[in-house]
Amino acid sequence: MTAWAGLVLLLLTGPSGALSPVASPSVTRVAVEVFRVGLTGASGGGLVFSREEGPLEHGENPDRRARGLAGDDPAAIALIHSTSWRWEPDGRVVLTYLAWMKDGRVESGARPLPPLSPPGATDPLHPRPVEIRELDPLAHGLRHLAFLVQTSRDGTVAAALGPDAIVALRRFEPELAGKRPPP
Repeated sequence: MTAWAGLVLLLLTGPSGALSPVASPSVTRVAVEVFRVGLTGASGGGLVFSREEGPLEHGENPDRRARGLAGDDPAAIALIHSTSWRWEPDGRVVLTYLAWMKDGRVESGARPLPPLSPPGATDPLHPRPVEIRELDPLAHGLRHLAFLVQTSRDGTVAAALGPDAIVALRRFEPELAGKRPPP
């Protein structure tokens, strides 16, 4: 064995000789996506959003990664909450967070929030919808946040968001994951 081959083997296996999980092709790749959401004006104002995604490094805390993706100024974040996860056909698992930004401070490139249509039908035995559209995780996160505003017993979610955000969230039907209120 050449010195180079030995070095490559050591890098792949580590000192124990076992294949490193980082080098193993069977290890699931994980990404963190953050939807930054803010108000364009006072109570009842429009919502704007932007989206960032980045890989989660081996051993990295996903909450810390999400805060980093939400922006450089931690004081600009009113609330950050993990809202969902999904498997993607390319083999990645994507952890989704919603970051509510204070004073509408969504990074440059923010887009106005378009009308969000309801998610596609879900088979009770196959909970992943056949199609997950670009803004479906954001719509889910906003419904989740509306649910938390209504059910937070200590009021910390509502206090973090403030009255203008609460008014804006009233347009979203509060919903738990996979649950729809009866018609």
